[in-house]
Amino acid sequence: MFRRWAETRLYRKTMNVAVAQLRRAARTPNVLEKLAALDLAEQKLRDARWLTRDEDGQRLETGVGEIARSRAQTLEQAVGVAERLLEAAEGKLAEPAAMLRPAGRILSFLNHYLPQDARVEVLNARLLRLGGAQPPYTPAPALSEMYRRPAATVGLPAGRQAGCGSLIGLLALAAVVGAAVQVLR
Repeated sequence: MFRRWAETRLYRKTMNVAVAQLRRAARTPNVLEKLAALDLAEQKLRDARWLTRDEDGQRLETGVGEIARSRAQTLEQAVGVAERLLEAAEGKLAEPAAMLRPAGRILSFLNHYLPQDARVEVLNARLLRLGGAQPPYTPAPALSEMYRRPAATVGLPAGRQAGCGSLIGLLALAAVVGAAVQVLR
């Protein structure tokens, strides 16, 4: 009973996070923020798919497909943004370190999603030549890695099934023993 309630609550919270990240991605003009929000939203939809029943799964997979389509468009924009950032760093139009940090973060997404693209390889070489560093791509952690479902108790021998009834019984027994001790003092 508590497990079902907890998983339902976890599902709702996961879906709320996914929707919030999709809204954030839709509102922001910043390519880097949009890529990060889309990544998190996709992972949360996959987590919700892991938590839910099969009838909801197809709808969630459609949402994951839409996120992939939106990410592809954003990655095309990100290539242009990274080129402009590197040009600004080469031309000394601004502080080079201030341009190289976001360019490196954008390139970490580009390298993850477009590893064989020649434009990305050229941008990587330019970033390294200018002395920039690329942080590693870190995906959002999956819920299945952090949450382990307890084994089902259906079909286990009666002596091994622990549930709410035995917990309530233990609490009632403790209350009775506590009251008896108070009376005997």
